[in-house]
Amino acid sequence: MGWGKQRQTLSPAPMSTVSDTPTATSIATPNTERETYIGWDLSDPRNQPTDGWNWKRAGKFWKADFLYLKLTNYYQHLDQIDAGLKNGPTWWNQAYFTQWSNRDLITNLSSQLELLPRQQERAIRYFLGEDLRTWGIQKELVAWAICAYLVHSDERDKRKAHPLSTSENRIEQFWDVAYSLDFTRAERVSTYHKVQSKMESERGG
Repeated sequence: MGWGKQRQTLSPAPMSTVSDTPTATSIATPNTERETYIGWDLSDPRNQPTDGWNWKRAGKFWKADFLYLKLTNYYQHLDQIDAGLKNGPTWWNQAYFTQWSNRDLITNLSSQLELLPRQQERAIRYFLGEDLRTWGIQKELVAWAICAYLVHSDERDKRKAHPLSTSENRIEQFWDVAYSLDFTRAERVSTYHKVQSKMESERGG
């Protein structure tokens, strides 16, 4: 009957899966207009508190039988599925998540540094086109240097953002952000010149 044979032990299934390769749905980059708005985040200016959804209700919990008992976490989960960031509780689309978070980073930073619309559009396009793994440094530093170069090299913009600038026209926000992120003077100068060299060699400068 085969009872004398040793029973084969199966390895437990992984608890979660992260993918950085093309998926069955081919979602590796944002491809949705996000027509469905799930307003779980009350800090989002689009989602004004109402009688039905406010800070008090967002902190409540389902009674039972929900994947996430806290209402905020549950609706955030649905929003992430709608965005294509994941397709369930354990599978994350890592390539899309990275693209999404990088877009968030450069968009927010360029806004904080008060880039002009044309400068911001170029910064976003260039930053998202880079393989940041090859830089070997913080992606925040790369984003900062791209923004600084695009402002400083813009002949129609009299503001100065070179890391060694002492001009009265230099933009203090660049230094404030650099200090808050602990970028050293050497890091700022080195990365700025690397960005300058790359963009000019690619005829983007």
